[in-house]
Amino acid sequence: MRDFRVDITEGQTQAAYVQTHHELLDLYWRHLASDAAPEMQRVTLLPRGSRFSACGRARARNAYCPESSEIILEPRIIGKRQTLSRNVRQRLVALTILAHEWGHHVNHSSSRGAFSNREENAADWRAGRYLAWLMDNGALSVKDFTDAANLFFSIGDFHLQSPHNNPKARYTAFIAGVEAEGVSPERQKGWVMDTAETFSKVRAANPDAPSKRVQARVYRFEIERGGQIAGNILSGLFGAASCALGSADRCANSLQQVGKARPDGWYRLRQLSLDCVNRSFDIEGDGLRRQPIQNDRKGQAQRIANRTCPALVADFQAVPLPTQR
Repeated sequence: MRDFRVDITEGQTQAAYVQTHHELLDLYWRHLASDAAPEMQRVTLLPRGSRFSACGRARARNAYCPESSEIILEPRIIGKRQTLSRNVRQRLVALTILAHEWGHHVNHSSSRGAFSNREENAADWRAGRYLAWLMDNGALSVKDFTDAANLFFSIGDFHLQSPHNNPKARYTAFIAGVEAEGVSPERQKGWVMDTAETFSKVRAANPDAPSKRVQARVYRFEIERGGQIAGNILSGLFGAASCALGSADRCANSLQQVGKARPDGWYRLRQLSLDCVNRSFDIEGDGLRRQPIQNDRKGQAQRIANRTCPALVADFQAVPLPTQR
């Protein structure tokens, strides 16, 4: 499985990396998944610019043709905001989109699983399962996974036949697949998946230290609405200008876009400090003051405290977990 890692680049082209995962996806869904389909039709991965033999020219850069079991993959380079090399971005984008398109094939051949009424969400769910399986087998680190997920969510409606919802809805389906597959902490060098939205790696605590504090690196999935608000304001201004200066059709089209800007969502890496004696926690850079452990709406601080504080404070009482939202 080491040969499938994104950081193993020597002697392997982008095309070879994609082809390798294409073959591994076939192995996973045909023989290894809990709902494996051994009789599933073979998938042909076509080069970019190709035409489907049964569906004609693809209407999107990345698409699946159910009639001929073919996939065309032409991922764009996105996510320049991230501190990733171009080569790593290419591979992570290709990996997640390929896993998604393969999800369509498995849906068509078998079922939509947990998302019986939503084809696109079912494909995201299956993509999450495959990436979780890669993590659990050492082919994908937690950092690679969060980088891949961030790129995947930023793509947006790349599948034109049935557009996705906002990044949070896409994330919900994707991470449900990760949870369904499961990730063993032993395979991730100390990283633990605390909740559906968080990972943590706790530093070794000193039981003799008077502060009884726990330090951890954490990934937390966060929704950023600043771009959504700005986008809606600009759409409103453009719509008003079009109505004042343009044709009636242009005015109507512009007004239809008002309010449709969507929020961004991504994993952020932060530092978490937890005080077992005072039962409080703080996350560096989140704009909030130190607060009681039970106030973490994601439930991560509670789980870290319940795992680590009993070894530091003999009479530590478990912190109640938040109710599911």
